[in-house]
Amino acid sequence: MGGDGMISRHNRVLLAGMRLVEEISARVGTTSYIWGGFTFDIAAGCLLREHNDLDYLTVDLEHHKPQLIAEFTARRWPVKVVSNGDLSPRRHGYHMQLGNITLAGDQVRWTFAGETGFLVFPRRWLNPRPVPFCGINVHVVEPEFEYVVKCCPQIFNPDWTERPHDAGIRERLRAMLRERGVDPDKLYAEVSICRSAPEALPCPF
Repeated sequence: MGGDGMISRHNRVLLAGMRLVEEISARVGTTSYIWGGFTFDIAAGCLLREHNDLDYLTVDLEHHKPQLIAEFTARRWPVKVVSNGDLSPRRHGYHMQLGNITLAGDQVRWTFAGETGFLVFPRRWLNPRPVPFCGINVHVVEPEFEYVVKCCPQIFNPDWTERPHDAGIRERLRAMLRERGVDPDKLYAEVSICRSAPEALPCPF
């Protein structure tokens, strides 16, 4: 799917959304890091499959929220404010989700469930340099972040149901980390998590 002429209309819309997130984030003075399924494609340098949506971690989303809503809306991506405080620009059945992160020294705090749940992880898990991808320079998380999230998704979503391809994704991430000289099993010691909601599950970290 790497050739431009072979990119589906669906993925073209998401790529346009990806470009828009980069442009709007820079315009309002922040940075949005893509995470989720697209990280594999970005690492490979080409589109590998059809994608459903775009997931981002946006620095100081709460502070920039009014500007972000106005910018996306002006570009015909109406924004839904999610219950946890995330922003979800939507258009014709396509959607993105921008979550809030704050930076403090060498650490990052991701408020994935508003004030009732947050993850603290190393700042180096955010790639500081944009990566070229399908003609767009995109900011992306490192494999370390993806691995931790993929190994414990029920912590972020208690209703999570394992999907058939999840085990394969984790193995690909383990292989990617080992190629970089990283021991995947030692990553848990670098994060801390808090979930104070009544449905909180035991923390594996």
